[in-house]
Amino acid sequence: MLAKLYHTNTRVLRYMILPVLAMILTHLVAYKKLPFDPEYQFPILTFSFVLVICAICCETNFICYGTMKKRYAKENFSSRSIFYQLLISGILTAVVFGLLIYSINYFVFGVVTPATRFLSSLFIAELIILMETLYFITRDIYLYHTSVEASPAKQVWQIVNGRKTQLIEEADIAYLFSHSGMVYLITNDGGKILTQFNSFNEVKNTYNLESFFQINRQYLIKLHAIDTVMKEVNQKLQIRLSPSAPEIPAAAMISRYRSVDFKKWMTQ
Repeated sequence: MLAKLYHTNTRVLRYMILPVLAMILTHLVAYKKLPFDPEYQFPILTFSFVLVICAICCETNFICYGTMKKRYAKENFSSRSIFYQLLISGILTAVVFGLLIYSINYFVFGVVTPATRFLSSLFIAELIILMETLYFITRDIYLYHTSVEASPAKQVWQIVNGRKTQLIEEADIAYLFSHSGMVYLITNDGGKILTQFNSFNEVKNTYNLESFFQINRQYLIKLHAIDTVMKEVNQKLQIRLSPSAPEIPAAAMISRYRSVDFKKWMTQ
């Protein structure tokens, strides 16, 4: 139930709740009459103003929350960031609500809102905004932990060269190059590393290569390593790779038989 609620579009959820909330506040706080009371008439004007005030306060809080969330993005919902979210939200609500209430009552109804009535209404407004902010916080914490749990673990390659073992994250690899029974690993910054493998088959038997594509016998590449793709005669393709590495050709050819699979791989 919570998962479904947290994945619901925030604006859609708010637009569904606001009219109901405004209806309740209109009858219990502002109009102070219920439909079954004597001489009851639906307070359309009061309801409209209450709805506008609720919408402006909630929308302002929504924008404020998004701004504060970006500011404290690196803290991953620490107690400090949550405290400041609630504090700024409460202060901003008091300012916006006060301006709206006194402006509407003075310029529309020609009265000055009594302090006691204003404070009681402000308390309700702060309570509503607090609930909205807590919903945002718990939703984002839930979605954050869900995404962390769902994300695959980083694949780390162990490259052994003599007595030296080098650990390289799979995301840092641009492509592999095979030549004369030796496989070289080319990193995103153009580094060239000799691996312990003698062929691509050995690499495939050791690591998951779903993000790679073997364009020919010499190259096993990742998508972000492609600089340009040019059409050649007989439906062949020429691929220029980036970054370049010492003594490794930056251009590679794909036969027409593999070009179809290569184009499909590029669009996945």
